[in-house]
Amino acid sequence: MKQYDLNDFFSFVNEEKEKNQKELESLISGSFDDLFLKPLQEQKNPKKKRKIQKNKSVENIQESTLIEKSLGLLSEPSDKKIQTDPITPLNQNFATLDDLQKQYKIFLARIQQQLSTLGGGGETNLTFMDVPITSVTSESYTVTPQDYYIGVRYAGAVTITLPYADREGKIFVIKDELGEASKGTNRYITVLPSGSDLIDGRDRAILAYDYGSLTFIWKGNSWRVI
Repeated sequence: MKQYDLNDFFSFVNEEKEKNQKELESLISGSFDDLFLKPLQEQKNPKKKRKIQKNKSVENIQESTLIEKSLGLLSEPSDKKIQTDPITPLNQNFATLDDLQKQYKIFLARIQQQLSTLGGGGETNLTFMDVPITSVTSESYTVTPQDYYIGVRYAGAVTITLPYADREGKIFVIKDELGEASKGTNRYITVLPSGSDLIDGRDRAILAYDYGSLTFIWKGNSWRVI
């Protein structure tokens, strides 16, 4: 009786052990995907989305930076309204591309106006650059600041008076176009400075050779012949 009960007990233990083992295996094998694979996938996928969103954010920042650089001064308009000036609106801190297109002509006109106040600039190719040309057909002529080339076409003594220089590097060119400057004093071309100005330390310069020319440049406090 006791032996039979003991065998039943061990049989019952083995059955319970096998049952528990099967349940454990079933639980582990059936829930492995849910417990481990799915959480890993869920964690992995949001990282991809965040990475893509981060990349888009970086691209947006780079694009915004390029737009701001291309807009230059227009990207930071003044906070003071200048009448109805469309370039200085008070209700925004940036200019859109549409605004830039509308304001382009105004902006360009202002840049050209600023450049026109500076010395130098303009055309650098001598092939396309025009210079003022003045013809002298009388015995005297006073050069204006707008002159550059003065061609003398008077058959007689001529006196040319230079103006006061308005800036360093001002240049005038005077030429004998008739080819008679060497034919005595009654054909000389005399160039005089204004007031107390001097030409290479002298009070005058004389052009006395046929088809010759003299170029005057203001440097320092006097005219120089070059």
